[in-house]
Amino acid sequence: MFLSGKLYYDLVKERSARGLDELVAFVRIEELSPFPFCELEEVVRELKGAKEFVWVQEEPKNQGVWGHVRERIGKVLKGVVGRVGDEELGYKGRKESAVSAPGVGRLYVMQQKGVVDSVFEEL
Repeated sequence: MFLSGKLYYDLVKERSARGLDELVAFVRIEELSPFPFCELEEVVRELKGAKEFVWVQEEPKNQGVWGHVRERIGKVLKGVVGRVGDEELGYKGRKESAVSAPGVGRLYVMQQKGVVDSVFEEL
């Protein structure tokens, strides 16, 4: 799972609570420009047994950095493991929205829980 920002801490906590520390790897990318192609390539090479590559973000799909990282991560995946395309780099996060946050605390908490749960739903 590739991600950026504070969502990392929620996901690490949930991964540990579910006992999946050995099964799920998180790659936190904080330097987005210039994009760290070489560093990411090194990390992906270490993930030899990875079956799925996914970008996770808490912002809606049409916001945040998904649009910026999708092609760049895809280029790295193609070069290292021969994978490219939307079907190879998945997306987990909020659906597209006209607003960046719901503006209601309870709704935000529900949506955030949905994002975190979606990361582990098929494991």
